[in-house]
Amino acid sequence: MISTILAYVIAVLGFVMICGGVYSFFDLWNQRATFWHYVITIGTICGGFGLLGIAQALRILVAIAQPH
Repeated sequence: MISTILAYVIAVLGFVMICGGVYSFFDLWNQRATFWHYVITIGTICGGFGLLGIAQALRILVAIAQPH
C-alpha cells in the first residue's frame, strides 16, 4: 500500500517537473534567451520523464510482488 502511494507521489512530482520545465521553456522563448539558458530547462523536462519512468517501474514491481 505504501509503495503504491509512493509511486503515485513520484508520478505527480514528475508531472510537476515537466510542467515547470515547459513553463520555463516558453518564458525563455519570450525573453529571447541564448541557447545555454535552455540547457537547465531541457534537463528539468528530462528529469520529469525520468521520475515518471521510476514511478511506472515501482507500480509494476508492486503489481508483480503483490500476492493474489
